[in-house]
Amino acid sequence: MLETKTCGYAGKFLRLDLTSERLQEHVFGEKTLRKYIGGSGLGTKILYDEVSPESCWSDPANRLSIASGPLGGTRVPGSGTISLVTKGALTNGATSTQANGRFGAYLKFSGYDGIIIQGAAKRWLYLCIENDKAELRDANHLLGRDTYETSELIKEELEKKEMQMSVLSIGPAGEHLVKFAGVYVDKGHSASHNGSGAVMGSKKLKAIAVARGKQRVPVNDVERL
Repeated sequence: MLETKTCGYAGKFLRLDLTSERLQEHVFGEKTLRKYIGGSGLGTKILYDEVSPESCWSDPANRLSIASGPLGGTRVPGSGTISLVTKGALTNGATSTQANGRFGAYLKFSGYDGIIIQGAAKRWLYLCIENDKAELRDANHLLGRDTYETSELIKEELEKKEMQMSVLSIGPAGEHLVKFAGVYVDKGHSASHNGSGAVMGSKKLKAIAVARGKQRVPVNDVERL
């Protein structure tokens, strides 16, 4: 965690390397958080720092960052929004796309500002985050399912009710690397720009499920907010 916790941030990202199936925490300093604001700002920094201009969108070296902003998980309406930043499938260029829903807020409530996804798995997986703990699970039984079905099946498997968990997933188009495939959150919210779903599919990541945690986002002045 940050030594001095910056208001509006949980204080850490989760870095997921799908090649090694390894999970670890990634912490940004306060100076970086203030300079590169929000999910789009930090995601762009990650892409610029870690991905070569020569890399293809489907290369394991490509990054897919999914992050909330400093208002995420606060009382501000719409604060569940997330930004996805990656090299997109349609243009092979940098892209930032957003989706509403509960995912961003629930991610903060679980102790994370965002997720950095890299590498490519040998098998289909989904990521589960609950109470500051993250684990990878087999997703073979979810293949061919659309995002509605995927969301329902994961919640059933994890014994969660509708409002207890937020699910971000791809459907068959993303699985088959269709270049305009989107990523869907809580069934009806779409991050569709530049084929982010195809990028997720190239990494063999079917979904990310985040349970509603109990952590709260630090706010500098609650009354004024």
